[in-house]
Amino acid sequence: MWVSSGLRHPSLFHWSKTGAVKLGVAGMVGLMGSICLILIGFTRPAMAVPTAEELLKVLPLSDGERADVLKGEIVRFTTQEGSDRELALGAVLLVPKVPENLVSLWREAVIFKLVGAVKAFGGISDKAKVGDFAEVKLQPNGEKEAERYLEAEPGDTLNLDMKEISVFQALKAKGGSQAEVEALVREQLLARYRAYREKGLSGIPPYARGKEKMFQLSQDLQLATDQAKLLAKYFPSFHQILLKYPDTQAKQLESRFNWANVEVFGRPTLVLSHRMLFNEGDAYVVADRHFYASHEYNGLQSIGGALPAKEGSLLVSLYRISTDGVAGFGSAAKHPVARGLMGPYFEEIFEGIRKKAN
Repeated sequence: MWVSSGLRHPSLFHWSKTGAVKLGVAGMVGLMGSICLILIGFTRPAMAVPTAEELLKVLPLSDGERADVLKGEIVRFTTQEGSDRELALGAVLLVPKVPENLVSLWREAVIFKLVGAVKAFGGISDKAKVGDFAEVKLQPNGEKEAERYLEAEPGDTLNLDMKEISVFQALKAKGGSQAEVEALVREQLLARYRAYREKGLSGIPPYARGKEKMFQLSQDLQLATDQAKLLAKYFPSFHQILLKYPDTQAKQLESRFNWANVEVFGRPTLVLSHRMLFNEGDAYVVADRHFYASHEYNGLQSIGGALPAKEGSLLVSLYRISTDGVAGFGSAAKHPVARGLMGPYFEEIFEGIRKKAN
């Protein structure tokens, strides 16, 4: 199938004061979650799903790039981005076959075990309690990170809403310890998870960027979903689920929720992830929505899948990530630089898939 929404953990990169884009491993993890464990339809399903050849024709590729795909090369592509904050990047690869255990690997969230930057991760149960986040710790450099929370204020050092900020400020006034900061972090992750489970995109608390300036991640995730045109055309039921979760469900949908601690620039980036597997006939499509990231990027959504081809299986992945790092002044120049930095990660991950498929 394809990917059409963001991917990879939140802001995979950081725009330094010198104007240089630095790519973060967090983004790489998100990308892997969307590509590496993308599910396959081994036979062409009895529905209006395009063949691999048809899909190649509608992807934004040149004739030369399509020829490279058929030769077995990994080909990157981009597509229209919905705002100056959004970064869209995809890749396509033709493999001779696909391992039959990818569904089980997806269910095990094995990707978190394979990425060195992931320092810890865990599943979140349907009726989660704070105990689901017991292993969440501010590591590495926990003392410095705890101090950032105690000094929390509107801005981009941490992605917090005003209520969350006020709680940390109150703790600072009491001389709070790192352990107490971590306890509050766990409670806030639980609250954000519950809000999303209850109301979906509309339940995501905003990030306070200024005294009266709020960033609504829900709007960027909504935009990413709106732009998933191929998904809407060929898997309309799944597209509606992404748009209206949790009000719209389907028996073909399997969901998994995870938290992860990813080291980015020596800091712990805490992520809340909603991974979805949708099955229709013999076709599968996978989505990963990061509805919270503690810093470095706002959030992301990715969709991935595969199509049976005469030569094997066509794997396609596109991710859309919301990051302030490529927005604002100089955005037009930042985007291609950021895509260039992200490209090698795609190739590394697809090479891993190629090995698994042989």
